[in-house]
Amino acid sequence: MPPRRPFRARPYQPDVGRPDFPVFSRATILDNGLIGEKPRGKAQLEASRHIPSPREAENDVYALNSLQLRREWALEPLSVQIPIEYLRDNLPPDARKLVGIAICGSPYIFSCNHDVIDRRTRKLYRVWPEFWETFRTSEYVFWPIEVTKGYFVTAVFHMEKGVMIDPDYDPENDPFDSPPIVPSPEYSVIGAWSIVDGQRSEEAQERLEHVRICIEDILEWEGITFDDDAFMVHEGRDGEQWNEPWVPPPNPGEEEWSSGIRAFALVRQLIQRVLDTYCSQGEYSEAFFRQPTCGWINVDQVRYEMMGICAINSIEDMNWNARLAVECIESITTLEGHEPFRAGLLAPSNEEKEAYIPESDINGNPVAL
Repeated sequence: MPPRRPFRARPYQPDVGRPDFPVFSRATILDNGLIGEKPRGKAQLEASRHIPSPREAENDVYALNSLQLRREWALEPLSVQIPIEYLRDNLPPDARKLVGIAICGSPYIFSCNHDVIDRRTRKLYRVWPEFWETFRTSEYVFWPIEVTKGYFVTAVFHMEKGVMIDPDYDPENDPFDSPPIVPSPEYSVIGAWSIVDGQRSEEAQERLEHVRICIEDILEWEGITFDDDAFMVHEGRDGEQWNEPWVPPPNPGEEEWSSGIRAFALVRQLIQRVLDTYCSQGEYSEAFFRQPTCGWINVDQVRYEMMGICAINSIEDMNWNARLAVECIESITTLEGHEPFRAGLLAPSNEEKEAYIPESDINGNPVAL
């Protein structure tokens, strides 16, 4: 077999973009196993009568670019939010009505001191009707929260409908001494909830407690109430505690950058529990929180799934006038503020990976297989 010809310089080099200003152009792609040539001149997609403006796919392309910059790179809120919303949006219609995805929480709220939460919440959440619509109309709510830049935890809620004064009550013509109470059409009570983080350190517990106080303040200010003992905490052997459901701790070295990936993996498993309950015509039970999640998360496989979702969303944004392509690159140079780095840093780790079984040893600690 003759040696492969080296790549030759192209007469046209594409413009360099930024994550907040992506540049769209034709690319060299693998077409049915063959490398197709890039056109010599720029192809103005915007001039096409059939292809929407590439700007229509800006958010999905941004999230995709962020996910494929570097393996050990903490995710951004958009890269977590879009794939999670995709899981909900592709449920069967009746099951979809049960699930709400709240807009990703911001460090602007969750990293500040409690004495300024009221002012910041009033500025950010109280003028945001779409956010509250999620809680008012969904039985199950999943809320990814960026506690500090790049670090995510996941709040999970089971909502219940409260009661209200009968809207048809007429005090002049009604013999009742007090207005009759009827079930509310909206969800306004949190029957069970939790904030989930795979880390087990004392610092992690303090972080979760801070987030818990923030959430309680935010929701109570809007009139959403909490049942007694609604927060789902498990106390294991020897007094060990964690918030339900149990999730596997991150592998060594993944603590700071894999939290967004693990938030997606958790919501994916819990949405599947909602779907299973719906398909079996069942009702909510505490097993939704009490049952541990899978003790094995392949963060590389999950990231690839998130990348695929963003890519398919981008194609849909372009009214299906696009398709997936493979672009051969040696280094990544489009990340503003950073020196170029090898594209090989996207490669998965070949180090030994661990799976966990909750409460499997004599001290009640998860044990690696």
